[in-house]
Amino acid sequence: MVVVTGLSGESYDVDGEPFYAAGSRSVQYLCRDPRGQQRLYKLYRTPVTAPDAIEWARQAMLFGRQTMAAGDAAGGSTGAAAEAVNWPIDLIQHDSSLIGTVLPLIPVDYLQPDGRPRTLDQLWAAPGQTAPYFRAGLAIRLSDIIRALEDRQLVHGDLTPKNVLWQAAAPLAYVIDTAGLAPADRVRDRYRDRYDLATLVYRTLLPDTAGPPGVPWEAGVAPASLDPRVRALFDRAFGNGGFAPDARPSAAEWGDVLRVVYGAATSGPAVPTVGFAPPATPAAPAGWFGPQPPVSYQPAPQPDSSNTALKVILGVLLVVLVIAIGVGVVVLSGKDDGKNKAAGTTTTTTTATTTTAPPTSTTVAFDKSTLNQQAADKTPFTADAMLPQSFTDSKGVVFTRRSTGVKDCVAANMSQNVKTALQNNKCQQMVTGTYIDQSDKILTSLEVFAFPSNTEAEAIYNGLKGQNQTWDVWCPTQGVGASVCQSNLDTLWAATYSSWGRQQYRYLYEAYSLYISLAVDTSLAPNLDAPSRTLLQLVGPDNYWKPR
Repeated sequence: MVVVTGLSGESYDVDGEPFYAAGSRSVQYLCRDPRGQQRLYKLYRTPVTAPDAIEWARQAMLFGRQTMAAGDAAGGSTGAAAEAVNWPIDLIQHDSSLIGTVLPLIPVDYLQPDGRPRTLDQLWAAPGQTAPYFRAGLAIRLSDIIRALEDRQLVHGDLTPKNVLWQAAAPLAYVIDTAGLAPADRVRDRYRDRYDLATLVYRTLLPDTAGPPGVPWEAGVAPASLDPRVRALFDRAFGNGGFAPDARPSAAEWGDVLRVVYGAATSGPAVPTVGFAPPATPAAPAGWFGPQPPVSYQPAPQPDSSNTALKVILGVLLVVLVIAIGVGVVVLSGKDDGKNKAAGTTTTTTTATTTTAPPTSTTVAFDKSTLNQQAADKTPFTADAMLPQSFTDSKGVVFTRRSTGVKDCVAANMSQNVKTALQNNKCQQMVTGTYIDQSDKILTSLEVFAFPSNTEAEAIYNGLKGQNQTWDVWCPTQGVGASVCQSNLDTLWAATYSSWGRQQYRYLYEAYSLYISLAVDTSLAPNLDAPSRTLLQLVGPDNYWKPR
């Protein structure tokens, strides 16, 4: 038995003999994590050496670990669609190469009695063995799963029927083969998943209907009884009527329309839904179950040549993000989640190798004391290094990063005491980020400030404690959340909010949450405390270096 150590810091006991060695890209071994849980270790036949590919694999791993942690906290699966993705949950590196990944085992309910996966093409081959309500529920669940990827701005890239599994006892699906997960802005066809999803939905809903060879959909082939709303989605997905690829329906649109058309009209068990928010949160807004247009985010503009730090971050961004604009607020900082208060104003806009045996990891424990001094701290001061791509707050609500920016520390409209403190303590730069929950209700704004050492970071933190301070709230320049920074300032100041601050190593963090609707209701404060406090524990250099 061989022991390998992942980027998470966990070690895995790997079986000496391959569990499955016939794959063209990897050799698979059973392994066990420190808690004795059985996992699957995929050892790549060709290690990954490209830095951006390795960094994105790390971000996908963080998604996987967050999803797994949410299920563990709930005492098992929460039923959320994100848990129905076979996420990578750890990565194995050797020197500077990524040599393998650790995955959960496929849940037994998605396996046949002989242990083989129950794939979607097997369902299609025996259409009479499943009831219409079952197939409709399966199509809805699959739409929800792909929506969980789209909400994270991810493309699976290979949504074939052999990569979608299903349960025989319930209309539930599970997506595997996640090795190709990539940011939507880094793939040749960012709308590929939407085409593949439409094909899967078509064959699942209408298993007895076969279009011409190579043409998955032809309006004249579909039954006349097909609901026109569903027919319209198929037309858009497959280009009937001249629709371009960017007009293909999103997974959210499929889920919403299928629920309206099939959810209440069929008999049998209720179709599953996604737990985007816990039951205690406010109800979803009107229109949640209606068709929604595809979300499109604009890449950040190229910065001028004088902003070299911003050029670095744009070179490594792995998700389509929008440079943020700011609106200042007055806050009181508090170390270790000291609560802040707000009221104020401002406006700113491979070398290829082949092996079949897992090597022993040579990972050395990371010395966190290096994070206290700029000279020793090797953390890149970028959004991807400092900020998680998404997080789940203490109420179980998932937030996704929507915009980022690298800015000068001192902004023209900060309060003078903040400007003076930042200048006197040699603040170097600021990374900003905005996060929005999956129901598009809450915006959480974040600032990360870097100093030469922890001495200056502690000095500004302790020096400003107890003073009124004007910091910034950041918003996307367009789309959901932009309205917060475009609103009437009197309305903004009156909105219920939660603001928290923290100092760690040579960094200072400020987080601020409020409802995008600028709701004024103190009973909502716990819903805002949860994301602002949770995010402060996840940002900073630990996000880059991983727990060790």
